[in-house]
Order: sequence, then structure tokens, then C-alpha cells
Amino acid sequence: MARLRKDQTEALLDALDSATSGPIEEITVARERLTAALRVVLESDAEWTVLIDEAARVDGWDEDRRRLLRAAVDPVSAADPDTMLWALWDLVTELNERRTLG
Repeated sequence: MARLRKDQTEALLDALDSATSGPIEEITVARERLTAALRVVLESDAEWTVLIDEAARVDGWDEDRRRLLRAAVDPVSAADPDTMLWALWDLVTELNERRTLG
């Protein structure tokens, strides 16, 4: 498993500061940045749901977290976008602090 470089974690954190028009766009921006980061960490070019499943396996996430993050692939259908957004930001924070999973 690889580690994120400083510039890669900074790109993740920039997502926190990006101007958006609402939670759906914010979810989309965070998911795009996290996809890039997870591809580095997991050394994979997989899509979002596959990356989330692999990260959940490697890091021992519970099923609720995995399901919530997988659902970010279609934020428009989210029953609770704010909860989804918090889950994404938690992952951003973890990757920023640890620069890897597991």
C-alpha cells in the first residue's frame, strides 16, 4: 500500500475550501478528490465503489460507513446528504492525518 505525498493531501484539503453551490456539489467534489487519493493509496485505477470496498476491507470499516461512502457515487439520490458529506470529510481527515489506510 502506498502513502500520499504532501501535495496530494493538500489537494484533498483544498476540497474543504472549494466554493460549491450546495451539499450535492460538495459531495461530488469531495468524492472526486477522494477517488484520486484512494487510487494512489490502494495503487489501483478502480472506480469509486470498488475503491471504497477495498478501503473498507483494508481498514476494517463497518458496513454502515462502507454503504454510506459507496452511496456518494449518486449524491442526488441520497436520503441524507449532510450525513454523507460528514462521512466523506471524515475520510479526508483520516487520509490527511495518516496518508494511508490500515
